[in-house]
Amino acid sequence: MRKKRTYFHLLLLILLLALTGCQIGTTTPVIPGDGGPPNDETDSEGSNGGETVPQFGTLTGTVFDGVSGLSFWSGTATVNGKTIAIRNGLFQASNLPTGNYKVRVSKAFYHNKEISVTIKPGNNVVQVPMTVIFNHADLDLFARLVHAEARGEIYRGQVAVAASVLNRVLHHNYPNTLRGVIVQRVNGVVQYSPVADGSINLSAAPNAKNAVLDALVGWDPSNGATGFFAPAKVANRNNWVWKQTPIIDIGNHRFFRGNID
Repeated sequence: MRKKRTYFHLLLLILLLALTGCQIGTTTPVIPGDGGPPNDETDSEGSNGGETVPQFGTLTGTVFDGVSGLSFWSGTATVNGKTIAIRNGLFQASNLPTGNYKVRVSKAFYHNKEISVTIKPGNNVVQVPMTVIFNHADLDLFARLVHAEARGEIYRGQVAVAASVLNRVLHHNYPNTLRGVIVQRVNGVVQYSPVADGSINLSAAPNAKNAVLDALVGWDPSNGATGFFAPAKVANRNNWVWKQTPIIDIGNHRFFRGNID
């Protein structure tokens, strides 16, 4: 009789559980505040499945002569395989993935420079002082030439004279050294009259020295000229200088590009 009653009670319990929707077995408890189990869009490592989101930064460089402190008017910086022009003493590379880079800065008449930078998110700033390739003796000779040729000219005109000399150094039709351009002779004739009359031996005034420094960092008021002369002092219009391509007049000088150029 007891077995029947026990069997009956067991059937009754199963029937009650079925009617109330309860399940026999164990369930996993939800701990308050844990947000529940992961859903289809996120997991325990984050919304992107644990992958690292790339971060980017910008590099801004200031480039200048390490002695004079003058900002570069020109030149290039190579960052992450891309070459960027230097303007107003600055270059900028954007959207660089964070990390370590080698930056190479180049400009005519200066030693190339390579620096290491670490890019972090946001804007990163680096200063790049550069060193000129010319020695003190060459720079002094250069300033004395500018002084002898243009000591009565406005400052912009003195810078233009210096720039035209540097333009010759870069041009394939002229010697590729500063001293070589200054003392060059063509068929025995010097290219700059101060070399012939000895006025190049006069000490350079501060303006002439500063004009050289400005020309070195890239200021070129001559607009790429490779020569100049004073029209008032060359009366003979058959003189070869009158037959060159004029570019600009500054003060008493006419700057030109040689026809052989």
